[in-house]
Amino acid sequence: MILKKTLLLSITIISFSVNAQKAIKLKPTKSISVSIPEPSDICYNPKSNTYYIVSDTGILYETDENCKVLKTRVQKDTDFEAVYTDGVYVYAVDESNRTVYKYDNQNLELISSIVIAYNGGRNKGYESLDFNPEKNKFILVTESNPVMLFELDLDFKVTSQKDISDIASDISSARYYSNFLWLLSDEDMMLLKVDPSTYKVLQRWKLPVINPEGLAFDKNGNMLISCDDMQRVYYFNNPEKK
Repeated sequence: MILKKTLLLSITIISFSVNAQKAIKLKPTKSISVSIPEPSDICYNPKSNTYYIVSDTGILYETDENCKVLKTRVQKDTDFEAVYTDGVYVYAVDESNRTVYKYDNQNLELISSIVIAYNGGRNKGYESLDFNPEKNKFILVTESNPVMLFELDLDFKVTSQKDISDIASDISSARYYSNFLWLLSDEDMMLLKVDPSTYKVLQRWKLPVINPEGLAFDKNGNMLISCDDMQRVYYFNNPEKK
């Protein structure tokens, strides 16, 4: 009897684990065309109720709620793939040159640039940047082959690294929101909710979006996905409230 109960409990736990990993399909509430070429990442600034979007063409944009451009900053000879703001500064990541550019949030004037070395092809560098308050660390994530997650201190010095290639084919954006880390996969067209302490995947959602590259959450918790090749931004309700 004890063996039978143990077996049933094990089956129940396995079944729960499989269901937790099963991807749920999301539907956008709307989508808009943007004037920004190749919008590779997007983040929200709650202090100004604006967005920052970076382009493969090396331009940092600040936009309004409807993604209409308010300000721009051109950084020559760069391929911006990630953006993050803490409300005071905005950080843009050049994938090819492995450089993080730090700008003033008010006027987008360049304050400093930080090179963070990483081997591999020019187009296989850092694709995602955000801050993980659970560990008081910045996180940088490479795109693929392998997908490496780097933790950095407040001076952008690498303190640890973890290969997370097993969770998705690639990672195109990372965003900390509502006590969880959210990762976006371009190739898998998938959103992942991740434990920010262990980086274990807790839940997955399928996205009916081609080339999802950027991820942001607005003041109401609604989700925005920027699409590089499509030059569009898709809006979704908060996936946890569905």
